Amino acid sequence: MIITKGKTKVIKLGPTEGTVLLETEDVLTGGDAAKQETITGIGVHKTTQAANVFSLLNKRGIPTAFIERASANALLCHQCEMLPLELVIRRYAWGSYLLRHPDLKKEGGSPHRFDDLVWEIFHKQSVVSLPISDIPYQIDEGEARERFLSNGIWQEGVYTDPYILIEGNRWLLYSPKKEVSKTESLMSIEPLLSPDEIDEVINSIMLPTFLALEDAWLNIITSHGPVALVDLKVEVGRRLSDNKIVLADVIDNDSWRIWPGADPSKQLDKQCFREGHPLSQVAEKYALVAELTERFVLDKG
Repeated sequence: MIITKGKTKVIKLGPTEGTVLLETEDVLTGGDAAKQETITGIGVHKTTQAANVFSLLNKRGIPTAFIERASANALLCHQCEMLPLELVIRRYAWGSYLLRHPDLKKEGGSPHRFDDLVWEIFHKQSVVSLPISDIPYQIDEGEARERFLSNGIWQEGVYTDPYILIEGNRWLLYSPKKEVSKTESLMSIEPLLSPDEIDEVINSIMLPTFLALEDAWLNIITSHGPVALVDLKVEVGRRLSDNKIVLADVIDNDSWRIWPGADPSKQLDKQCFREGHPLSQVAEKYALVAELTERFVLDKG
């Protein structure tokens, strides 16, 4: 029985109570799903990557929903009530971060590297604002795509994945593509997590997950040097069996930036798809990353 269907995954009831099957399809999307392609075999590569990543994280004692790999393209997981949040951890200033912090943008040379990890939180529900609506409101991203996305272009006034700034007992939502310090918030919402839960998510899930994967990638040496984990996007949910907040959904080549030798021109991640590389090359990189993450399972940590 299908519970829900996302852009690239189908979630079904699992074989036992409190479990689900996460089946990954042979689909890649980019630009908030404005771009979509079917690539044969990509679902298996992504499932391999996710299974290897979560096996490592479980071994490191990080709370996750992952139980085991159920098939070539499916994971067996504890059922969770997902929080509509994207949690991002960064070692380097890159991508949309530079839109919010253009002072860190460098012309040529190596990107800015943070000594201490930087974390950010984004809301998965889109904000609809002026000129569409005088009163800003949030809607599901799928509904936003149906109503406000045409020929790969979003209608003015729609903000996907708004950036969350936590101020006291309110969460302020901002455009993720503008400097927060120079713009007004789009709207404010009630917090989805308490201050204690935020602390738990950051210090027990986000940062330990990044550090575990950063270490695993740095131990993989390529002809260009060790693989640098640039940034990482994860999601969390409340496990239905005990209400514990755990790392959920998947972590695969769509979730991170990975650069051999810390060189952005050597990227192995989904960015090659976003930039329009031939689909055969994209498939080759996903297959290579699936192979490389097999070494995570052999990790002795």
